[in-house]
Amino acid sequence: MTARSWQRLLVSLFVVAVMPVAFALRSGALASSADPSSAASSSTSNVVALHIDGEIEPVLAEYILRGIEQASREHASLILITINTPGGLDTSMRSIVQAILSSPVPVVTYVSPTGSRAASAGFFILLSADVAAMSPGTDTGAASPIMAIGGQPVEVDATLNKKILNEAPLIYAAM
Repeated sequence: MTARSWQRLLVSLFVVAVMPVAFALRSGALASSADPSSAASSSTSNVVALHIDGEIEPVLAEYILRGIEQASREHASLILITINTPGGLDTSMRSIVQAILSSPVPVVTYVSPTGSRAASAGFFILLSADVAAMSPGTDTGAASPIMAIGGQPVEVDATLNKKILNEAPLIYAAM
């Protein structure tokens, strides 16, 4: 196994172990039984939370890139990116995917809350992380590129359309 594979495995195990406890604490189920000394030890773990809520576009990409850079500078334990997007621009998606793939800090993507989606460009972002998770009642899909100029869909000839559609699976395979 490569170092990246081991890192993904360890992050997966961490998420599987920690997520149920985090949800229980959030709901208050464990708040009364929490040991005060454990709160001090958990403060040394730094999770950087980032949010994708809307279209994938240059401003959002810059926000995610800066968040990943900040997590790296602060030696964070984990980056958690919650996702709710219909998709967006290919160039912005590629910037985010490249930043996630090259991040020295493990990245978890999480489609949440219930009713959210990681469609189109969001699907590729979801899959680029070390761990991808989804809340019940969320969905992914429609990862098919659409050409647009100035926000308006553009018709392309059959050859260019075929080239564009054939590239989408290659992006996923490269991850």
